[in-house]
Amino acid sequence: MPRSFAITTSAPSVELNGSGQGEFTFTVSNALGRPVRVRAVIEPEGQLQRGWLALAGEPERDLAPDGTQSFTVKVSTPPGAPAGSQAFHLVVVNVANPDEEFAAGPSVSFQVRRPVVHAPKKFPMWIAFLTAGVLLIILGAVATGLALRHREGSGGAGSEPTVSLAFDGQGSFVDLGRPAELDFTGPVTIEAWVRAKTTGGFHNILSHGYTANPPGELVLRIFSGQYQVGSWDGMNHFAVAPIPAEDTGKWVHLAGVYDGARWRLYRNGQELASNPDPVGVLPVNAPWAIGARGGGGERVFDGDIAEVRLWKVARTPEQIREDMHREPKEDAEGLVGSWPLSEGQRTIAGDRSRSQAHGVLRDTSWNTR
Repeated sequence: MPRSFAITTSAPSVELNGSGQGEFTFTVSNALGRPVRVRAVIEPEGQLQRGWLALAGEPERDLAPDGTQSFTVKVSTPPGAPAGSQAFHLVVVNVANPDEEFAAGPSVSFQVRRPVVHAPKKFPMWIAFLTAGVLLIILGAVATGLALRHREGSGGAGSEPTVSLAFDGQGSFVDLGRPAELDFTGPVTIEAWVRAKTTGGFHNILSHGYTANPPGELVLRIFSGQYQVGSWDGMNHFAVAPIPAEDTGKWVHLAGVYDGARWRLYRNGQELASNPDPVGVLPVNAPWAIGARGGGGERVFDGDIAEVRLWKVARTPEQIREDMHREPKEDAEGLVGSWPLSEGQRTIAGDRSRSQAHGVLRDTSWNTR
């Protein structure tokens, strides 16, 4: 799907003043080639409170063909706001056709800083020693918990996604469109956490296509009681493995890799299947989707999906195991798509890779546990 609007920024972050306030400007360009009235919406990310952000001026404006508009966002953090990094982005839609003509801008971050508090001149040292001892105990407990979580692996206690998207197996999906950054050939790695309710029939997890004429598809999916990853050009080029009975209704981490010579399929970091094949990632003239075929309409997932990632490199088993419980950096080598599906609200599935290939939710619902 072609981009309707281009949203750019002059910097990746906002610098707040001593009162916790700042401003940031997005530039929106009309790529439709015709006059259009647009509406701008600020979308907080993570735990950022919507009330900290305000759009200066009118949210709805007219854009001439190939014209631009500047939208300024005012940031105001309340007294006592917790220190840390926060982020947001701008979404712009055609007022007359919001479902088809829209764009999500890049993430912009700002840092909430903790005020400096000067200690009293005379401070009882026994309090400092007691505090240090308590902190050591807490840090030891946290480190032990993290180590246990790492050893338990995917699906173990404390390792499952806490926020995810629910797909109804009928019409829900995430529309990723067809960003140029996701059109590539060569090596690939596809990853996702899934909790399937049903395993019969087609249930796509992440897919490019498919198209029948000319034939083309790249997909990680469940089909007829099997995990599958691969491509299709009129013939199947897949690594395939039967789904263990205990996986239904439980969180499982799946990864599919094409390294230039073989398709490989991993479950919870362990290789399930390997298939030598000369055909890897194919050019596909179709959109991308999470939870259905590209563009939606069929092959819909029935269950929950989280932490979807797309790489244009073949990741090793060690890399898959090391990163399955943590979010990759946006500039990680080969990362072209990273959709945590952890917003817990709103209608945009944010892409935290440099591609900024944000998706639009279609009839999905958020799950929290």
